[in-house]
Amino acid sequence: MDDPQGFEEVYRRTYLPVLRFLRRRLPPTAAEDAAAEVFLVAWRNRHDVRGKELPWLFGIARRIAANTVRARDRADRLGDRIRAHHDHGAEPAAEEAVLHRLGAQRVLDRLPAHEQEVLLLVAWDGLSVRDAAKVLGCSAGAFRVRMHRARRMLEEAVATDEAQVPKVGLPVDGRAR
Repeated sequence: MDDPQGFEEVYRRTYLPVLRFLRRRLPPTAAEDAAAEVFLVAWRNRHDVRGKELPWLFGIARRIAANTVRARDRADRLGDRIRAHHDHGAEPAAEEAVLHRLGAQRVLDRLPAHEQEVLLLVAWDGLSVRDAAKVLGCSAGAFRVRMHRARRMLEEAVATDEAQVPKVGLPVDGRAR
């Protein structure tokens, strides 16, 4: 990644995963701006890469997303003071729409944000435990503990959700009405 061509190769290979990572955390327009910022920071700190690029980039993206959320929250509070009850409708990322349609978003929403992030890094982003731990800035062992806890919480949330959703069966003749 030290030369422009090497960095460009990393950019081409990792831009979409980084953008998807950010779209789950930010509105689409903010996610694209944040992705650009991720690669700017990556270029400036390209000599600090240790290990695989994607977990390193996800770590940068996570911090930029947090800063973006904080800045957006400050702007929203200021906007609320200036104009009462002004809504900023952000369209959900494609992944969020799929999760919602499957009913998974309802279950995930019952989990704390940290547990959601642990599960999504492994299940959605496809990172290994070691790489996901790097994104969160913890050891692989600590990540495994977090993942175990998150999975138990997810199982409980799924069981609760299944108990609350009414079962719809077919009539005796096998045809839906």
